[in-house]
Parts: sequence; C-alpha cells; structure tokens
Amino acid sequence: MQLSKLRWKCRKGIRELDILLAKYLEHNFVNLSQKNQDIFIEFTNIDTYQLFDIIFNKKSHNSKFIKIIKDLTSIAVRRKNEYKN
Repeated sequence: MQLSKLRWKCRKGIRELDILLAKYLEHNFVNLSQKNQDIFIEFTNIDTYQLFDIIFNKKSHNSKFIKIIKDLTSIAVRRKNEYKN
C-alpha cells in the first residue's frame, strides 16, 4: 500500500487517535519489516471506536497487535508528559 493512502487510512476522526497513528506512521512504520507493516495495515482496518478502546481502555485484541499497541501507548504517554510541561 502506498504511504499516502495509508496516511489517509490513519485518519479515523478522533483527534488523539489520528495523532497517534500519524506519529506511528511517521516514526515507526518505515523501519518495520514487511510482515509488521502488513500487520499495521491490518490494524488500521479495525473500526475506529474499537481501536480507541484497544489503545486507551485496554480492551482485548488479537495478540499479533501487541507491539503496535505498546508503541502507540508509549507515544500517548510521551505526548501526555509533553503536554503537562
């Protein structure tokens, strides 16, 4: 999938989720193996509100998404800390 199409796909309509997915795409995606890029693309196919619940409310998810979720959670924590300062 072209990066521009994936960037558009990462826009989910919930601001914080949009920011996290865009930052992940910008900083992490290009360094992933093809297999992990495919997993991220699959991750972006999940319904917006399910994604939000998985990341922010720790809802259950497919185990193949664990690394992505940990990375996104880490980005969220960093953003929160930056906002506090």
